[in-house]
Amino acid sequence: MKFGYFVACSVLVHVVLFASIFDIYFTSPLVRGTSSFHVDQHINASARRLVLFVADGLRAETFYNKSMHDRSPFLSDIMKYYGTWGVSHTHIPTESRPGHVALIAGFYEDVSAIMRGWKENPVEFDSVFNQSRETWSWGSPDILPMFAKGSSGDHVHIHCYHGDTETFAGDDSSKLDTWVFDRFQEFFKNASNHPTLHDRLHQDKIVFFLHLLGIDSNGHSHKPNSKEYLDNIKIVDEGISNVTKLLDEFYKYDGKTSYIFTADHGMTDWGSHGAGLPSETLTPLVAWGAGISSPSALERKSELLNEDIDMTKSWGLNYLDRHDVEQADVSALMSAVLGISFPVNSVGSLPLPYLSGSAEHKTQLARMNAKQIAEQFAVKLRYIEEHSIKTFFRPFPKLSVSDVAQADIEISSLIGKEEYTHAIKKSKELIDSSLEGLRYYHTYDRTLLYFSVMSSFVGWICITVLLGIKQISVMESQAMKLKPIHLPTMIGYDRINVIFAAIFAFATIMLLVTISPWTYYVYCLLPVPIWYWIASERFLIRATFNALVRNRELTKGIFVYGICGIIGIWILIASFFHRNFLSPGLLALSTLPKLCSGRSDFSILDKLWVLACFCIAIFPNLPTIGRSPNMNLVMCGGIAASILCILISMQGKVITLSKSLLYALPILTSIIVLLTSDQSTSDGTVSHYIHVLSWVILLLSWVAPTFSSTNMQERLLSLYVWQMSAYMLLSLSYDALFCVILCGLLHIWIHLEHSITSTEEKNQVRQIKFEDLDFRLSHITLGDESVLRQPKLSDVRRSFMLVFFLVVAFFGVGNIASINSFDVQVVLPFITIFDPFVMGGLLAYKVLMPYLLVACSFCGIALSTRMPLRTLCCIVMVISDVMAMHFVFMIKDHGSWLDIGTSISHFVIVMSMITSLLLFFVVANFLTTFSFFKVNKLY
Repeated sequence: MKFGYFVACSVLVHVVLFASIFDIYFTSPLVRGTSSFHVDQHINASARRLVLFVADGLRAETFYNKSMHDRSPFLSDIMKYYGTWGVSHTHIPTESRPGHVALIAGFYEDVSAIMRGWKENPVEFDSVFNQSRETWSWGSPDILPMFAKGSSGDHVHIHCYHGDTETFAGDDSSKLDTWVFDRFQEFFKNASNHPTLHDRLHQDKIVFFLHLLGIDSNGHSHKPNSKEYLDNIKIVDEGISNVTKLLDEFYKYDGKTSYIFTADHGMTDWGSHGAGLPSETLTPLVAWGAGISSPSALERKSELLNEDIDMTKSWGLNYLDRHDVEQADVSALMSAVLGISFPVNSVGSLPLPYLSGSAEHKTQLARMNAKQIAEQFAVKLRYIEEHSIKTFFRPFPKLSVSDVAQADIEISSLIGKEEYTHAIKKSKELIDSSLEGLRYYHTYDRTLLYFSVMSSFVGWICITVLLGIKQISVMESQAMKLKPIHLPTMIGYDRINVIFAAIFAFATIMLLVTISPWTYYVYCLLPVPIWYWIASERFLIRATFNALVRNRELTKGIFVYGICGIIGIWILIASFFHRNFLSPGLLALSTLPKLCSGRSDFSILDKLWVLACFCIAIFPNLPTIGRSPNMNLVMCGGIAASILCILISMQGKVITLSKSLLYALPILTSIIVLLTSDQSTSDGTVSHYIHVLSWVILLLSWVAPTFSSTNMQERLLSLYVWQMSAYMLLSLSYDALFCVILCGLLHIWIHLEHSITSTEEKNQVRQIKFEDLDFRLSHITLGDESVLRQPKLSDVRRSFMLVFFLVVAFFGVGNIASINSFDVQVVLPFITIFDPFVMGGLLAYKVLMPYLLVACSFCGIALSTRMPLRTLCCIVMVISDVMAMHFVFMIKDHGSWLDIGTSISHFVIVMSMITSLLLFFVVANFLTTFSFFKVNKLY
């Protein structure tokens, strides 16, 4: 197989293996084809209309506290005298979109749907709004449209403010909520003079949704303990009070309006959300009005945990009855009081303590709730059974369709006997069993997919190793000698063809019989051609085995490298979860000059290498960047970067002192821009001149290096200067120092590898003075393969070090989990208007920029050591695939946004390592070789 074909096939195979995790873990939990259960056919509705208030980003501990009556007097009185209250336990990820889907649609949205879109609804689902006669909503353009798109008919009406109204530049965001309340009042004022609208508003099954984003925006900008955040809560309380008075007057106090006040998620003390901290997952829930129990009718809820009771006491609310719910339960509550059908994919359990009415009324509602969830289980079971071979079908042991029917009969019988407590208990048991069965069938095909994916991984690792061995001309010639000229029929290739053709045909027939999705054909059939190619190289495998038996020194070397490789890969995998594992790895790498150079003494170069390794090893032990911005450290980083660039530029006396000082100018400019932006942010605005200058520096970081000489010293120095300048603008704390030390370490690494290679090739020990080292290390170019040498074991070390430094560059100042502590201040020099794609792009650019610096530096190492790039690709692919195999089993499809996103990102990083490395080498080759001035070549 030619190397070009191998690279193309490798990219294709890894794309397939990457896509497989979404079929394994992230398929939609929605069950299509379920029937809806109309509550109003059995039970009279308690309310004709419902108002849903969602205070985005409001956490329970801030709303429920001893200052509540002063800050929220209206809602405080509601809790005491008129309604029911508790805590809504949100599932994670605690983000706006999944939180609203849980509240309004009653199910916890799968990650695959969240990843397909932000503002629109990529997966059509049923919701309370869809089941209503008409719904009017006011609020953010990020939330409202997804409940209007896909609704049956045009009865969901949305009123959104402009997206650029959301800003994190420091001003007060309570105006977002004021806008909602003002537009709501204007709407009803107009309705009084509009007969048609007036009549529509007096129908039953009407929903009003007020999405209040101001609290969330103020929390991000000013933190949840700020005056702005707390004052915004007071504004919301006043607005809700005015809405209640307005509706009472409009509907002439008919007592047919229900109100629900809650939040989609909470917020951490540092102004973020997405994870599973109590401050993020505990949100307030207050309900009152038609169909809702009043405090006098409640019995104390004994199921509360001790910590929940203690929390209630700390809030000063222990004299009131508290009833906690799961977030999806709110959807069932709204459906019950309005008398509409439960959303067909709702998994919420009806919170009966919130409902007023007789015991029979509540029991009938509980039965309908259980039937609606059990219907999803029955439809899912039938689908899996129809797409399975009966001989191999494994049904859910705890529940079947007949069990569901029998349970409904028992519940109906208990209601007839007026044994309502037992009937409610039986309904709850049916709900729990149905949900467990849904989970079982949702993950039914994972074993088959696991086996197929692992077979492909192991097979491709074997192919990669064999390709690396084939690059050794001696091994290729030995394999050709072992290969017979004429292979006997049904013994050689013909027999292999028959065996693999039979396996391919059998697997295809099985997939056809089970009516599997087309993606299953790809995953299950991919291992067949992979292992067929391995079988066709059996003579190369035999020649390799014979060579290892004959050459014990080679076998010993491979064994030592193998043990070190296993330990190194284990450290890399562990570092994805605990960054501090990188520190002992860096300390181990500090011994490289002693182990590989063959010198007995320590040169200046060796000492600088050890110092750089020790310095960079400090950063993985520091807290992740984001929670505590420190401009003093950024300034120190800028000064250190300027000094580093001056020292490198003066090295070897290639560049004059005056020209050396010019290299510090872009970095110092970035520091001035950053400090000005920080001061402007505290004043509430950021100048457009700051934005323009920041974007100009970011653009010049890609353009400016191409105007420098292709001399290695000047070109790499230009790259370091401009990339560090752009990095400084995105720095908040010690990350600026990290980038500087990383550049210094990479610079030393280039010279150290050249020193080791020179020692190996000349077989002599010599002292190399760092200041006298020639930067024009060789005269080879990327396209000149005539001077490239044969692969050797030391290439394994260099390739592993490349992977290790890539991981250090990626996790040195944080990890994927640290995105939860993302401070919006990091992007303020570039943008202040809320735009998740631009902000996310800038954050991703900051994370990947050190990755690019490593790739550019390794280009110099690969050329100076005459290392074949195809050998590098093979070794990196083996390392990344071994790591990816581990991460396949560590992916999570439940838990926090952090847990899910972190597990996916780990797999994505290692799976894309080889393809992204090729891409980065292309970019690095452009940045290191292209020049508008054709001066001396780089190498």
